[in-house]
Amino acid sequence: MSVAISVIVPFYKTPLLALRICINRLLEQSFQDFELLLVDDGNGSEYDRMLLEYQNQDSRVRWIRQPQSGVSAARNNGIQQAKGEYIVFCDSDDFVENNYLHSLYHAAKDVDLVICGVKGQHFPSIDSVVDHRVFFSSPAQYNWLQYTNFTVNKIFKKSVLDANNIRFDSKVRLGEDALFLEQYFRHCKKIRCISQNLYTYVYNNVSAVHKFHLHYWDWEKQVIATQHKMFNQYPLSRDEQMFQTRWMYIKLKGAMYYYYSHKHQWKQGDGQKYLEEIFHSPFMKELLAAKHDNNPFLNRNDRLTLLAWKHLGLTGMRMIYQYTVMTKGH
Repeated sequence: MSVAISVIVPFYKTPLLALRICINRLLEQSFQDFELLLVDDGNGSEYDRMLLEYQNQDSRVRWIRQPQSGVSAARNNGIQQAKGEYIVFCDSDDFVENNYLHSLYHAAKDVDLVICGVKGQHFPSIDSVVDHRVFFSSPAQYNWLQYTNFTVNKIFKKSVLDANNIRFDSKVRLGEDALFLEQYFRHCKKIRCISQNLYTYVYNNVSAVHKFHLHYWDWEKQVIATQHKMFNQYPLSRDEQMFQTRWMYIKLKGAMYYYYSHKHQWKQGDGQKYLEEIFHSPFMKELLAAKHDNNPFLNRNDRLTLLAWKHLGLTGMRMIYQYTVMTKGH
């Protein structure tokens, strides 16, 4: 029996209370025509009683068990078993508003993708309906995390996922959402954004995003290359090009600071190897070749940082990072 929406919630070692809140908020939705797929990614028996309780009380709940394989494999398993016309993802330690599914579903009727705002951090969305060309010609508006990096604030057509074999890359530990979205965006003629903040992100300092992964740059450079290509497939205005310069600066600065801030976790030489790779990447070459003086998206500190990188190389990188840490402490 088909349903309108399949909501996929993978979970692994999620605190019981957080998972219960997540499930309850989904089951309390004003929109009722959905199934809730709880994908158990190799957990122990500590969840059994609670999940059996939900399954017995509500026929919309399906508990799917799999050997521990990671969040991407769990989501893919959910997609494979989903019966819904649409797919929605939710992280097991987050929660949603009562009208989350109603708003996404009714906004999706004449478009290929719907995006809503995210609470918990500042990730707003603006009301708009745009075609593929406008979306990807407007990076200053749309090249932000809530549009291009999150899957949880969106509703997807299952027919598009299946027809084009769009799935999460289970070999990628970070940035898998962005790579998944790039595949889906290729098949979007029209995109709707709604300004309601329907999804609440709960900060979790033990999640994969906040752990140190030595191979972070191997994954992050895939995301940068993919998103850079997405927002350069159509001619950009001068202002949009300048925004893309700032975007590249933020991405590379973030990658370098990631390694510097975890220096105590490096093995000898490993982290330095990645810093050198970042600095000598084609992304850095393009960034340093761009004009920065009249870029309204770069402030004075940004320009000084870029100047240090350009003339002092890795030494300049290290100096700027150390100065940033020192000034934040005062």
